[in-house]
Amino acid sequence: MIIVVGLALLIACAWSLSNPFVAMITLMGINIIEPGQLYPVFAAIHVERVMAIVGLIVLFARGYRFAYPVVTKRCLYFYGACLASIPLAFWVGNAVSNAIDFGKVIILHLLYVALVTTRRRMRIVLAAFSCLIGYLCVTSLMLYFQGVYQHAMDTDRIKGLAGSATAPDSLALTLVTAMPLIYLLTRRGSGGWTRALMAIILALSVWTMLLAGARGVFYTFILILLLGILISRRRMLLLPAAVGLVLVLWAVLPAQYQARYSSVDNLSHDMSYQNRVLSWVGGVHMFLHNPITGIGIGDYTFANGARYWPAPRKIYLNAHSLYFETLGELGLVGVITFIGFVAAVIGTNNRVRRRLRTLDLMAREGKAGAEAVPEWLRLFPTACTLSIIGLIYCGYGYHDLYRSTWYFLAAATAAADIITARELKAVADAAEAAPETLPPACGAAG
Repeated sequence: MIIVVGLALLIACAWSLSNPFVAMITLMGINIIEPGQLYPVFAAIHVERVMAIVGLIVLFARGYRFAYPVVTKRCLYFYGACLASIPLAFWVGNAVSNAIDFGKVIILHLLYVALVTTRRRMRIVLAAFSCLIGYLCVTSLMLYFQGVYQHAMDTDRIKGLAGSATAPDSLALTLVTAMPLIYLLTRRGSGGWTRALMAIILALSVWTMLLAGARGVFYTFILILLLGILISRRRMLLLPAAVGLVLVLWAVLPAQYQARYSSVDNLSHDMSYQNRVLSWVGGVHMFLHNPITGIGIGDYTFANGARYWPAPRKIYLNAHSLYFETLGELGLVGVITFIGFVAAVIGTNNRVRRRLRTLDLMAREGKAGAEAVPEWLRLFPTACTLSIIGLIYCGYGYHDLYRSTWYFLAAATAAADIITARELKAVADAAEAAPETLPPACGAAG
Protein backbone atom coordinates (compact mmCIF):
# COMPACT_ATOMS: atom_id res chain seq x y z
CA MET A 1 0.00 0.00 0.00
CA ILE A 2 2.86 2.35 0.75
CA ILE A 3 4.08 1.91 -2.82
CA VAL A 4 0.65 2.86 -4.20
CA VAL A 5 0.48 5.96 -2.01
CA GLY A 6 4.06 6.89 -2.93
CA LEU A 7 3.37 6.54 -6.67
CA ALA A 8 0.16 8.59 -6.37
CA LEU A 9 2.02 11.37 -4.58
CA LEU A 10 4.87 11.25 -7.12
CA ILE A 11 2.46 11.49 -10.06
CA ALA A 12 0.55 14.33 -8.38
CA CYS A 13 3.78 16.18 -7.67
CA ALA A 14 4.98 15.79 -11.28
CA TRP A 15 1.63 16.97 -12.60
CA SER A 16 1.70 19.88 -10.18
CA LEU A 17 4.92 21.15 -11.77
CA SER A 18 2.88 22.20 -14.79
CA ASN A 19 -0.43 23.04 -13.09
CA PRO A 20 -0.67 24.85 -9.74
CA PHE A 21 -4.38 23.99 -9.53
CA VAL A 22 -3.43 20.32 -9.27
CA ALA A 23 -0.88 21.22 -6.59
CA MET A 24 -3.60 22.92 -4.58
CA ILE A 25 -5.96 19.93 -4.78
CA THR A 26 -3.10 17.56 -3.90
CA LEU A 27 -2.21 19.64 -0.85
CA MET A 28 -5.87 19.58 0.19
CA GLY A 29 -5.86 15.80 -0.13
CA ILE A 30 -2.68 15.49 1.93
CA ASN A 31 -4.21 17.62 4.70
CA ILE A 32 -7.26 15.34 4.86
CA ILE A 33 -5.69 11.91 4.31
CA GLU A 34 -2.51 12.62 6.37
CA PRO A 35 -0.11 10.15 4.67
CA GLY A 36 2.58 11.15 7.18
CA GLN A 37 0.41 9.64 9.94
CA LEU A 38 0.00 6.44 7.93
CA TYR A 39 3.61 5.88 6.94
CA PRO A 40 6.59 7.41 8.81
CA VAL A 41 8.61 7.80 5.62
CA PHE A 42 6.23 10.52 4.41
CA ALA A 43 6.42 12.25 7.78
CA ALA A 44 10.21 12.17 7.58
CA ILE A 45 10.27 14.01 4.26
CA HIS A 46 7.44 16.37 5.35
CA VAL A 47 5.42 15.65 2.23
CA GLU A 48 2.85 18.35 3.04
CA ARG A 49 5.53 21.03 3.31
CA VAL A 50 7.14 19.86 0.08
CA MET A 51 3.82 20.08 -1.75
CA ALA A 52 3.11 23.52 -0.28
CA ILE A 53 6.49 24.78 -1.53
CA VAL A 54 5.93 23.19 -4.96
CA GLY A 55 2.51 24.84 -5.18
CA LEU A 56 3.93 28.27 -4.35
CA ILE A 57 6.80 27.98 -6.85
CA VAL A 58 4.55 26.85 -9.70
CA LEU A 59 1.93 29.47 -8.83
CA PHE A 60 4.37 32.34 -9.27
CA ALA A 61 6.13 30.70 -12.21
CA ARG A 62 2.82 30.53 -14.08
CA GLY A 63 2.17 34.21 -13.52
CA TYR A 64 -0.48 33.94 -10.80
CA ARG A 65 -0.52 36.30 -7.87
CA PHE A 66 -2.09 36.14 -4.45
CA ALA A 67 -5.44 37.85 -3.94
CA TYR A 68 -6.35 39.51 -0.66
CA PRO A 69 -10.11 39.85 -0.14
CA VAL A 70 -11.20 40.80 3.36
CA VAL A 71 -11.49 37.17 4.53
CA THR A 72 -7.92 36.38 3.47
CA LYS A 73 -6.62 39.51 5.17
CA ARG A 74 -8.34 38.54 8.43
CA CYS A 75 -6.94 35.02 8.07
CA LEU A 76 -3.41 36.42 7.74
CA TYR A 77 -3.97 38.69 10.75
CA PHE A 78 -4.86 35.64 12.80
CA TYR A 79 -1.75 33.81 11.58
CA GLY A 80 0.21 36.88 12.63
CA ALA A 81 -1.25 36.43 16.14
CA CYS A 82 -0.02 32.84 16.11
CA LEU A 83 3.49 33.99 15.17
CA ALA A 84 3.37 36.73 17.82
CA SER A 85 2.83 34.07 20.49
CA ILE A 86 6.21 32.42 19.78
CA PRO A 87 8.70 34.78 21.55
CA LEU A 88 7.03 34.37 24.98
CA ALA A 89 5.86 30.79 24.43
CA PHE A 90 5.97 28.18 27.19
CA TRP A 91 7.99 25.94 24.84
CA VAL A 92 9.41 28.02 22.02
CA GLY A 93 10.62 25.10 19.90
CA ASN A 94 7.22 23.41 19.94
CA ALA A 95 5.48 26.70 19.13
CA VAL A 96 7.77 27.23 16.13
CA SER A 97 7.04 23.69 14.88
CA ASN A 98 3.28 24.19 15.26
CA ALA A 99 3.42 27.56 13.51
CA ILE A 100 5.22 25.93 10.57
CA ASP A 101 2.67 23.10 10.41
CA PHE A 102 -0.20 25.57 10.56
CA GLY A 103 1.53 27.55 7.83
CA LYS A 104 0.74 24.84 5.28
CA VAL A 105 -2.97 25.38 5.99
CA ILE A 106 -2.51 29.11 5.39
CA ILE A 107 -0.66 28.38 2.14
CA LEU A 108 -3.53 26.14 1.04
CA HIS A 109 -5.91 29.01 1.75
CA LEU A 110 -3.81 31.42 -0.33
CA LEU A 111 -3.51 28.92 -3.21
CA TYR A 112 -7.26 28.34 -3.21
CA VAL A 113 -8.12 32.03 -3.35
CA ALA A 114 -5.55 32.67 -6.10
CA LEU A 115 -6.50 29.70 -8.30
CA VAL A 116 -10.24 29.11 -7.87
CA THR A 117 -11.32 31.94 -10.14
CA THR A 118 -14.32 30.40 -11.94
CA ARG A 119 -17.51 28.56 -11.07
CA ARG A 120 -16.18 25.44 -12.79
CA ARG A 121 -13.03 25.34 -10.69
CA MET A 122 -15.02 25.93 -7.55
CA ARG A 123 -17.27 22.96 -8.34
CA ILE A 124 -14.24 20.77 -9.09
CA VAL A 125 -12.71 21.59 -5.70
CA LEU A 126 -15.97 20.94 -3.87
CA ALA A 127 -16.32 17.59 -5.66
CA ALA A 128 -12.72 16.63 -4.85
CA PHE A 129 -13.24 17.62 -1.21
CA SER A 130 -16.42 15.54 -1.03
CA CYS A 131 -14.68 12.50 -2.55
CA LEU A 132 -11.89 12.80 0.03
CA ILE A 133 -14.54 12.80 2.76
CA GLY A 134 -15.98 9.68 1.14
CA TYR A 135 -12.53 8.08 1.34
CA LEU A 136 -12.41 8.80 5.08
CA CYS A 137 -15.84 7.20 5.53
CA VAL A 138 -15.10 4.05 3.52
CA THR A 139 -11.70 3.36 5.09
CA SER A 140 -13.00 4.04 8.60
CA LEU A 141 -16.00 1.74 8.13
CA MET A 142 -13.74 -1.00 6.74
CA LEU A 143 -11.59 -0.81 9.86
CA TYR A 144 -14.62 -0.78 12.12
CA PHE A 145 -16.18 -3.92 10.62
CA GLN A 146 -12.80 -5.62 10.79
CA GLY A 147 -12.80 -5.04 14.54
CA VAL A 148 -10.33 -2.14 14.56
CA TYR A 149 -11.78 0.67 16.64
CA GLN A 150 -11.20 2.58 19.86
CA HIS A 151 -13.05 1.28 22.89
CA ALA A 152 -13.55 4.14 25.33
CA MET A 153 -16.30 5.14 27.76
CA ASP A 154 -18.05 1.78 27.19
CA THR A 155 -18.42 2.52 23.48
CA ASP A 156 -16.80 1.01 20.38
CA ARG A 157 -15.80 4.24 18.65
CA ILE A 158 -14.95 4.25 14.96
CA LYS A 159 -11.65 5.80 13.92
CA GLY A 160 -9.75 6.42 10.70
CA LEU A 161 -6.49 5.13 9.30
CA ALA A 162 -4.39 8.16 10.19
CA GLY A 163 -4.11 7.68 13.96
CA SER A 164 -4.59 10.84 16.00
CA ALA A 165 -5.46 12.84 12.87
CA THR A 166 -8.60 10.71 12.44
CA ALA A 167 -9.35 9.80 16.05
CA PRO A 168 -13.10 9.38 16.75
CA ASP A 169 -13.83 12.96 17.81
CA SER A 170 -11.68 14.50 15.07
CA LEU A 171 -13.11 12.22 12.39
CA ALA A 172 -16.69 12.94 13.43
CA LEU A 173 -16.15 16.71 13.45
CA THR A 174 -14.55 16.59 10.00
CA LEU A 175 -17.54 14.71 8.64
CA VAL A 176 -20.33 16.78 10.19
CA THR A 177 -18.83 20.10 9.09
CA ALA A 178 -18.36 18.74 5.56
CA MET A 179 -21.98 17.59 5.20
CA PRO A 180 -23.43 20.98 4.13
CA LEU A 181 -20.86 21.22 1.32
CA ILE A 182 -21.46 17.64 0.19
CA TYR A 183 -25.19 18.35 0.16
CA LEU A 184 -24.63 21.17 -2.36
CA LEU A 185 -23.65 18.73 -5.10
CA THR A 186 -26.78 16.64 -4.58
CA ARG A 187 -28.85 19.56 -5.86
CA ARG A 188 -29.85 20.51 -9.39
CA GLY A 189 -27.01 21.84 -11.50
CA SER A 190 -24.80 18.80 -10.95
CA GLY A 191 -24.85 15.77 -13.24
CA GLY A 192 -26.96 12.74 -12.40
CA TRP A 193 -23.99 10.53 -11.53
CA THR A 194 -22.46 13.28 -9.42
CA ARG A 195 -25.68 13.76 -7.49
CA ALA A 196 -25.97 10.01 -6.85
CA LEU A 197 -22.35 9.73 -5.70
CA MET A 198 -22.69 12.71 -3.36
CA ALA A 199 -25.90 11.30 -1.88
CA ILE A 200 -24.06 8.07 -1.09
CA ILE A 201 -21.15 9.97 0.47
CA LEU A 202 -23.58 12.04 2.52
CA ALA A 203 -25.31 8.91 3.84
CA LEU A 204 -21.95 7.28 4.67
CA SER A 205 -20.86 10.46 6.45
CA VAL A 206 -23.94 10.46 8.68
CA TRP A 207 -23.55 6.80 9.65
CA THR A 208 -19.80 7.06 10.25
CA MET A 209 -20.33 10.14 12.39
CA LEU A 210 -22.89 8.29 14.52
CA LEU A 211 -20.49 5.37 15.10
CA ALA A 212 -17.84 7.75 16.44
CA GLY A 213 -19.69 8.20 19.72
CA ALA A 214 -18.85 11.91 19.84
CA ARG A 215 -21.65 13.55 21.80
CA GLY A 216 -20.75 17.14 20.96
CA VAL A 217 -20.56 16.35 17.25
CA PHE A 218 -23.89 14.50 17.36
CA TYR A 219 -25.63 17.56 18.81
CA THR A 220 -23.84 19.74 16.26
CA PHE A 221 -25.31 17.55 13.52
CA ILE A 222 -28.80 18.04 14.97
CA LEU A 223 -28.23 21.80 15.17
CA ILE A 224 -27.03 22.09 11.56
CA LEU A 225 -29.92 19.93 10.33
CA LEU A 226 -32.47 21.97 12.26
CA LEU A 227 -31.09 25.33 11.13
CA GLY A 228 -30.92 24.18 7.52
CA ILE A 229 -34.57 23.17 7.61
CA LEU A 230 -35.82 26.29 9.39
CA ILE A 231 -34.27 28.64 6.82
CA SER A 232 -35.60 26.60 3.91
CA ARG A 233 -38.71 27.67 2.04
CA ARG A 234 -39.96 24.07 2.28
CA ARG A 235 -39.58 23.87 6.05
CA MET A 236 -43.13 22.61 6.59
CA LEU A 237 -42.39 19.57 4.42
CA LEU A 238 -38.79 19.02 5.46
CA LEU A 239 -39.28 19.24 9.22
CA PRO A 240 -41.53 16.15 9.54
CA ALA A 241 -39.24 14.27 7.15
CA ALA A 242 -36.17 15.18 9.21
CA VAL A 243 -37.87 14.15 12.46
CA GLY A 244 -38.76 10.82 10.87
CA LEU A 245 -35.20 10.35 9.63
CA VAL A 246 -33.73 11.05 13.07
CA LEU A 247 -36.16 8.62 14.70
CA VAL A 248 -35.27 5.90 12.20
CA LEU A 249 -31.53 6.47 12.72
CA TRP A 250 -32.02 6.32 16.48
CA ALA A 251 -34.02 3.09 16.19
CA VAL A 252 -31.35 1.30 14.13
CA LEU A 253 -28.43 2.70 16.15
CA PRO A 254 -26.87 0.05 18.42
CA ALA A 255 -27.71 0.37 22.12
CA GLN A 256 -24.19 1.35 23.18
CA TYR A 257 -24.34 4.48 21.03
CA GLN A 258 -27.84 5.34 22.22
CA ALA A 259 -26.52 5.16 25.79
CA ARG A 260 -23.53 7.31 24.87
CA TYR A 261 -25.59 10.07 23.24
CA SER A 262 -28.18 10.14 26.02
CA SER A 263 -25.64 10.36 28.87
CA VAL A 264 -25.45 14.16 29.09
CA ASP A 265 -27.54 14.16 32.26
CA ASN A 266 -24.72 12.39 34.13
CA LEU A 267 -21.98 14.94 33.52
CA SER A 268 -21.40 15.47 37.24
CA HIS A 269 -20.18 11.86 37.43
CA ASP A 270 -18.46 11.85 34.02
CA MET A 271 -14.68 11.97 34.65
CA SER A 272 -14.01 12.86 31.02
CA TYR A 273 -16.16 15.98 31.35
CA GLN A 274 -14.77 16.88 34.78
CA ASN A 275 -11.20 16.70 33.46
CA ARG A 276 -12.22 19.02 30.64
CA VAL A 277 -13.45 21.53 33.19
CA LEU A 278 -10.09 21.36 34.97
CA SER A 279 -8.36 21.84 31.63
CA TRP A 280 -10.44 24.99 31.01
CA VAL A 281 -9.40 26.36 34.39
CA GLY A 282 -5.81 25.74 33.36
CA GLY A 283 -6.46 27.80 30.21
CA VAL A 284 -7.63 30.71 32.34
CA HIS A 285 -4.39 30.49 34.35
CA MET A 286 -2.40 30.55 31.09
CA PHE A 287 -4.22 33.69 30.00
CA LEU A 288 -3.59 35.40 33.32
CA HIS A 289 0.11 34.56 33.05
CA ASN A 290 0.40 36.23 29.62
CA PRO A 291 -2.86 37.98 28.63
CA ILE A 292 -1.50 39.69 25.50
CA THR A 293 0.03 36.91 23.36
CA GLY A 294 -0.66 33.78 25.40
CA ILE A 295 1.65 30.86 26.16
CA GLY A 296 2.33 29.90 22.53
CA ILE A 297 0.66 28.17 19.60
CA GLY A 298 0.28 24.45 20.27
CA ASP A 299 1.72 24.60 23.80
CA TYR A 300 -1.54 24.15 25.72
CA THR A 301 -1.11 20.44 26.54
CA PHE A 302 2.48 20.69 27.77
CA ALA A 303 1.85 23.89 29.73
CA ASN A 304 -1.27 22.37 31.29
CA GLY A 305 0.51 19.35 32.73
CA ALA A 306 3.75 21.08 33.63
CA ARG A 307 2.47 24.26 35.30
CA TYR A 308 -1.17 25.28 35.00
CA TRP A 309 -3.24 22.19 35.90
CA PRO A 310 -5.39 23.28 38.89
CA ALA A 311 -5.59 19.87 40.64
CA PRO A 312 -2.78 18.21 42.67
CA ARG A 313 -2.41 15.32 40.21
CA LYS A 314 -1.02 16.82 37.01
CA ILE A 315 -2.52 15.69 33.71
CA TYR A 316 -1.23 16.59 30.25
CA LEU A 317 -4.64 17.22 28.68
CA ASN A 318 -5.59 19.18 25.58
CA ALA A 319 -7.77 22.27 25.81
CA HIS A 320 -10.97 20.47 24.73
CA SER A 321 -12.39 23.91 23.98
CA LEU A 322 -11.87 26.26 21.09
CA TYR A 323 -12.49 29.24 23.35
CA PHE A 324 -10.05 28.36 26.13
CA GLU A 325 -7.49 27.19 23.58
CA THR A 326 -7.56 30.59 21.88
CA LEU A 327 -7.51 32.42 25.19
CA GLY A 328 -4.66 30.40 26.69
CA GLU A 329 -2.41 29.94 23.66
CA LEU A 330 -2.83 33.26 21.85
CA GLY A 331 -4.15 35.72 24.44
CA LEU A 332 -6.13 38.82 23.59
CA VAL A 333 -4.38 39.26 20.25
CA GLY A 334 -5.53 35.81 19.17
CA VAL A 335 -9.06 36.26 20.49
CA ILE A 336 -9.56 39.59 18.69
CA THR A 337 -8.09 38.44 15.37
CA PHE A 338 -10.00 35.14 15.39
CA ILE A 339 -13.32 36.85 16.11
CA GLY A 340 -12.59 39.27 13.26
CA PHE A 341 -11.78 36.34 10.98
CA VAL A 342 -15.04 34.49 11.73
CA ALA A 343 -17.09 37.69 11.42
CA ALA A 344 -15.50 38.35 8.01
CA VAL A 345 -16.40 34.87 6.74
CA ILE A 346 -20.04 35.16 7.82
CA GLY A 347 -20.35 38.74 6.54
CA THR A 348 -18.80 37.85 3.18
CA ASN A 349 -21.16 34.89 2.77
CA ASN A 350 -24.09 37.25 3.26
CA ARG A 351 -22.67 39.60 0.62
CA VAL A 352 -22.06 36.72 -1.82
CA ARG A 353 -25.65 35.53 -1.29
CA ARG A 354 -27.00 38.95 -2.32
CA ARG A 355 -24.72 39.09 -5.36
CA LEU A 356 -25.82 35.65 -6.52
CA ARG A 357 -29.46 36.69 -6.20
CA THR A 358 -28.72 39.76 -8.32
CA LEU A 359 -26.82 37.74 -10.95
CA ASP A 360 -29.63 35.21 -11.22
CA LEU A 361 -32.19 38.01 -11.64
CA MET A 362 -30.05 39.63 -14.35
CA ALA A 363 -29.75 36.30 -16.17
CA ARG A 364 -33.53 35.88 -16.14
CA GLU A 365 -33.93 39.37 -17.54
CA GLY A 366 -31.51 38.53 -20.35
CA LYS A 367 -28.74 40.92 -19.36
CA ALA A 368 -25.63 40.57 -21.49
CA GLY A 369 -22.85 38.63 -19.73
CA ALA A 370 -25.10 37.34 -16.91
CA GLU A 371 -25.24 33.57 -16.36
CA ALA A 372 -27.98 31.72 -14.52
CA VAL A 373 -26.86 30.65 -11.05
CA PRO A 374 -27.00 26.87 -10.52
CA GLU A 375 -28.61 25.66 -7.32
CA TRP A 376 -25.38 24.34 -5.78
CA LEU A 377 -23.80 27.78 -6.11
CA ARG A 378 -26.89 29.64 -4.93
CA LEU A 379 -26.91 27.58 -1.74
CA PHE A 380 -23.15 27.73 -1.15
CA PRO A 381 -23.11 30.82 1.15
CA THR A 382 -25.78 29.27 3.38
CA ALA A 383 -24.05 25.88 3.49
CA CYS A 384 -20.71 27.46 4.31
CA THR A 385 -22.22 29.55 7.11
CA LEU A 386 -23.94 26.46 8.56
CA SER A 387 -20.57 24.68 8.70
CA ILE A 388 -19.03 27.69 10.43
CA ILE A 389 -21.88 27.76 12.96
CA GLY A 390 -21.30 24.06 13.56
CA LEU A 391 -17.62 24.66 14.26
CA ILE A 392 -18.45 27.53 16.61
CA TYR A 393 -21.04 25.51 18.52
CA CYS A 394 -18.92 22.37 18.76
CA GLY A 395 -15.96 24.49 19.81
CA TYR A 396 -17.22 24.61 23.39
CA GLY A 397 -15.86 21.07 23.90
CA TYR A 398 -13.38 20.57 21.03
CA HIS A 399 -9.98 22.18 20.46
CA ASP A 400 -10.35 22.78 16.72
CA LEU A 401 -8.70 26.21 16.42
CA TYR A 402 -6.12 25.11 13.84
CA ARG A 403 -8.37 22.62 12.06
CA SER A 404 -8.00 23.06 8.30
CA THR A 405 -11.80 23.07 7.88
CA TRP A 406 -11.99 26.67 9.18
CA TYR A 407 -9.53 27.97 6.62
CA PHE A 408 -10.81 25.83 3.74
CA LEU A 409 -14.31 27.23 4.27
CA ALA A 410 -12.84 30.73 4.52
CA ALA A 411 -10.93 30.20 1.27
CA ALA A 412 -14.08 29.02 -0.51
CA THR A 413 -15.91 32.10 0.76
CA ALA A 414 -13.10 34.42 -0.34
CA ALA A 415 -13.01 32.82 -3.80
CA ALA A 416 -16.79 33.14 -4.14
CA ASP A 417 -16.46 36.80 -3.15
CA ILE A 418 -13.95 37.42 -5.95
CA ILE A 419 -15.87 35.38 -8.53
CA THR A 420 -19.21 37.10 -7.92
CA ALA A 421 -17.65 40.57 -7.86
CA ARG A 422 -15.93 39.85 -11.18
CA GLU A 423 -19.16 38.53 -12.73
CA LEU A 424 -21.13 41.61 -11.65
CA LYS A 425 -18.41 43.84 -13.11
CA ALA A 426 -18.53 41.89 -16.37
CA VAL A 427 -22.29 42.46 -16.62
CA ALA A 428 -21.84 46.17 -15.90
CA ASP A 429 -19.07 46.44 -18.53
CA ALA A 430 -21.25 44.63 -21.09
CA ALA A 431 -24.09 47.06 -20.41
CA GLU A 432 -21.79 50.05 -20.94
CA ALA A 433 -20.37 48.60 -24.15
CA ALA A 434 -23.80 47.85 -25.65
CA PRO A 435 -24.91 50.44 -28.29
CA GLU A 436 -27.75 52.66 -27.20
CA THR A 437 -31.01 51.93 -28.98
CA LEU A 438 -33.27 54.76 -30.05
CA PRO A 439 -36.99 54.57 -29.19
CA PRO A 440 -39.30 53.78 -32.15
CA ALA A 441 -40.80 56.79 -33.95
CA CYS A 442 -44.33 57.71 -32.85
CA GLY A 443 -46.91 58.93 -35.35
CA ALA A 444 -46.42 60.11 -38.95
CA ALA A 445 -43.42 62.14 -39.97
CA GLY A 446 -44.10 65.86 -40.22
